[in-house]
Amino acid sequence: MANDIVEFIYSVPPITRLFLVGTLGTTFGTLLNVISPALLVNYWPVTVYKLQLWRPVTAFFIVTGDPMSKLMEIYMFYTYSKDLELEKFRGFTADYVYFLSLLGGVIAGLNYFTGGMAYMAPLLVALTHTWSQYNPDRIVSFYFGITFKAKYLPAFLLAFKLLIEGQLPFLISATGAAASYLYQHLETSQPGVPPSPIIQTPQWLKKLLPGAWSAETGWTTDARRVNRSFGSAYYPSAAAGSGQPGSTSSNTRQEGSSASFRWGRGHRLGGS
Repeated sequence: MANDIVEFIYSVPPITRLFLVGTLGTTFGTLLNVISPALLVNYWPVTVYKLQLWRPVTAFFIVTGDPMSKLMEIYMFYTYSKDLELEKFRGFTADYVYFLSLLGGVIAGLNYFTGGMAYMAPLLVALTHTWSQYNPDRIVSFYFGITFKAKYLPAFLLAFKLLIEGQLPFLISATGAAASYLYQHLETSQPGVPPSPIIQTPQWLKKLLPGAWSAETGWTTDARRVNRSFGSAYYPSAAAGSGQPGSTSSNTRQEGSSASFRWGRGHRLGGS
């Protein structure tokens, strides 16, 4: 069993793996009273005036709610983050890190005004919003067997947050939708007009985190970027076992296909 767990962990792309292990660690650590969440959440006066600069980062590993809700949010994060890291960003770690950094900066900045101190919930909304933009016509199912197109998924999640947890958690989570919307606005350009340079991954980060990752080949630096109308795709070379740029690989999403996400005893929502 231990080997199966290790094999599963190493099958997860690196940045999603980091968040998965980190959030599980902080969640079980706080439930067992081994870790104090007060040391990890981002309380801006303490962060700034006492120079506890780790807080804006560790706040993204804190999941709020009851234990079952925490596990469900972690699983949802794993599902959508893995999908984005492997498909939209094609395993290019530097690009995905920069994408999350941009989202995280907006989320942390906006939550200065809401008073939110734990950021996993808004980050999850940001990822689901981004994912839904590239899979708008996929059919997902929600509680009670309700089905709808993926483009409505972020709205359903926010409405559910408002009904179950109230106005403040809703506002905190909505900052994630705002962050993703801003990123999409900067990334989407008119024909012949390049995307905003703000979202272009810095060269120093590409040098620090070179190459791409896939479950089949591991790390490789022999990969190519292909620009599409909805953004950029990243293809390892044919020698690395992936399809040619512009081809449809085995894990390419098809619009209009059925999707689901397992949430407790309910149905699957957005998973593959």
